Amino acid sequence: MTNQKVVIGKGDFRIEQLDGLYRELPSKISFNTEYQRSFIWKTAKKQLLIDSIMRDYDINKVFLRQLNDGGYECLDGQQRLRSIFDFIDTDTDKQFPMGECSKDLGLEGRTIEDLKDSYPQFYYKLIYYKIDAVVVYQADEETTSDIFLRLQEGMPLNSAEKLNAMRGILRNNVVEMSQHSFWHTIGVGKYRFAHRHLCAQMAALEIANVALPNEGLHICDLRFPTIQRNYRLYRSVDLPQKAVSDMGDTLNFLNRSLGSIAQLIKQRTDVIPIYLLASYLLKRYGSVRQNAAKFKDFIELFLTNVYGSHDSPYAEYKDARSKSTESRKSVNEGFKIILGKFLEFVPDLPLKDEKRLFDYGQRLAIYYRDGGQCQGSFHQGDRSLRFDEAELHHIKPWHEGGATVVSNGLLLCQQCHTKES
Repeated sequence: MTNQKVVIGKGDFRIEQLDGLYRELPSKISFNTEYQRSFIWKTAKKQLLIDSIMRDYDINKVFLRQLNDGGYECLDGQQRLRSIFDFIDTDTDKQFPMGECSKDLGLEGRTIEDLKDSYPQFYYKLIYYKIDAVVVYQADEETTSDIFLRLQEGMPLNSAEKLNAMRGILRNNVVEMSQHSFWHTIGVGKYRFAHRHLCAQMAALEIANVALPNEGLHICDLRFPTIQRNYRLYRSVDLPQKAVSDMGDTLNFLNRSLGSIAQLIKQRTDVIPIYLLASYLLKRYGSVRQNAAKFKDFIELFLTNVYGSHDSPYAEYKDARSKSTESRKSVNEGFKIILGKFLEFVPDLPLKDEKRLFDYGQRLAIYYRDGGQCQGSFHQGDRSLRFDEAELHHIKPWHEGGATVVSNGLLLCQQCHTKES
């Protein structure tokens, strides 16, 4: 929070006063949805609020920030105020009648016009109802965001909403990335800033991999504390340009290659593994761009198996995503499975930089293909191997021009590898 001196006062507003301010042109009551919740109460909850007012129940304080033009910005209480304004509004389709909860008052199904014409005692009770308000004066944007977060400490604000209330360069990058065309095609909605939260996790992965290791992919924890630290670290400092460009490149590839089948991605827990797969392939396998059709076919097949198959490794994938899907271990487990299955599906995909050693993804693919069994002539597929003890052998020797691709790899134990070599 900044060192700016903030003045806080109290205010009592009748509903008719707040409604009048709201309907001025331009409106003197604003709702900053950039850091508040994006969802709106359902009708039943709105009806219950109006019923509470009719019964003189307390509906709690609202928090307002006074603006330079004399208007107010709602920091907390936007759902209550919106509900009241919608009930009173006779000119839009947002208006709603009173609900079943008001049946004993004889008001079920009554609108604001009905109250005014036939139930004046309830009409005036509504418009003269006093709403307690706390008014914040002289608060800038950063201070406002901080106040909003503190107001929500005891309320069910999710991680995405908490992050969205923060300010800074990373947050702005995330908002921009969440407008990418890819998000318009997938089956995961943007409810409660879901797309922004996924973008923040993608940014965390790319930041962690600016210096990409020679083998595998560095996967970081994607839970709220990690993302929050990034938001604070890059509040006033630019992100590494490579992280920004890699994220944009990956989203572009996903959008172009998947097209309309992206709508098959219906669960948030599938987005990060698919993003990681694309990001990894683009970094390690240059020809994946020319194999975009195969990538599309694989994603369609993989998701179909995830939703309909109980076989390994799809059962393990579903188990991993049903747990803490944002922990480093869980993200890594899901990524290992989808990467290994892809390189089994496209076994001849060459690495960008030809090397003698099979890389992490190829090792996974060969391990899955060979069922975790040694394929050497000594054991003839009757010895099970752990992934960390398995060795990879070029069927056509590397020094004789044998390519380091999945189709030229063989899973062996150390004993058979020594014999074959």
